[in-house]
Amino acid sequence: MRVGIDGKCLLPPRAGVARYLEGVLGALAASPHPDATIDVLAPPHPRRTLPWALWDLRQATRRYDVMHFPFYYPPPFARCPVTVAIHDVLVLEHPEWFTPRHLNTLRAMIPSGARRSAAVVTGSKCVAEAIVRACRVPRERIRVISYGLDHGRFAVPPPPAVDAVRRRLELERPFVLQLGALEPRRGTDLALAAVGSLRADHRDVELVLAGEARMRIPALEAPPPWVRLLGRVADADLPALYAAAAAVVAPSRGEGFDFPVLEALACGAAVVASDLAVHVEHFAEAVELFASGDEAALAGALGAVLAGSARNAALRAAGPRVAARFTWEEAARAHIGLWREVAR
Repeated sequence: MRVGIDGKCLLPPRAGVARYLEGVLGALAASPHPDATIDVLAPPHPRRTLPWALWDLRQATRRYDVMHFPFYYPPPFARCPVTVAIHDVLVLEHPEWFTPRHLNTLRAMIPSGARRSAAVVTGSKCVAEAIVRACRVPRERIRVISYGLDHGRFAVPPPPAVDAVRRRLELERPFVLQLGALEPRRGTDLALAAVGSLRADHRDVELVLAGEARMRIPALEAPPPWVRLLGRVADADLPALYAAAAAVVAPSRGEGFDFPVLEALACGAAVVASDLAVHVEHFAEAVELFASGDEAALAGALGAVLAGSARNAALRAAGPRVAARFTWEEAARAHIGLWREVAR
């Protein structure tokens, strides 16, 4: 069986889709399958996703028994069976959260691509149901394959490593951490308002934002002095940064999964997360949930975690246990089994 995989998402700038594909490919390489040859295809120079998919990858489908597309849509008129990973359908459900460039491509390509595919892969049951509604795909053609985690990279760090990252990033005060791209749907405005309220009782607490800005957030144009903007943080520093936080906050209004929550749990952080269906499905027993979009509820949840040493300790102990369920080895086995099933 010859399997072709679209690897363009592994090129810079990398996002959550790269985490997914890197994890699956790493597990496949660590446990080879003699009956399968896997080729990862990527453009030799920067190239937009749409022409890459419509021309280069469409031609490549002639050479394979099955091809997998990790970024939301396959090319039309493929010459072999294809599987596609659809990580969320937020662009279809909430177009107001996205720029016109994303709207024009993804709103047109996701539904038609899902219907053309031999199977659709997604990481959560709630997203599978959303795909059925938004793309009109039969539920039996959707495979829920949970995401994994690099447990060698993301684990509870030793105290000296935490102290070293604190010193390097000059994080001297207690802080609430939000990690990920800065955009309105991620709820950064809620985090700002909640921490601002919290400072009435916790005068020293800061809000630390680690991630690059994707869209304009008015509240960050003149941020208060207790907000720290770190930009993109090196992967090697993330475990210690998560562990150092007084709390990690995930106030997003919409997610298909949430890799920062999973990573933070694995590193022993106390996590406060919005009660999105995907957070409840995967992480409910190890996070403090609050009503999505409610800044007062977020402030209350953060206050409970910061003030309650028993609750804080319980969350930090539960996180690694929940994170241990997510492995790329299991995800890779499920992918290779699916490709065998649909290959010509």
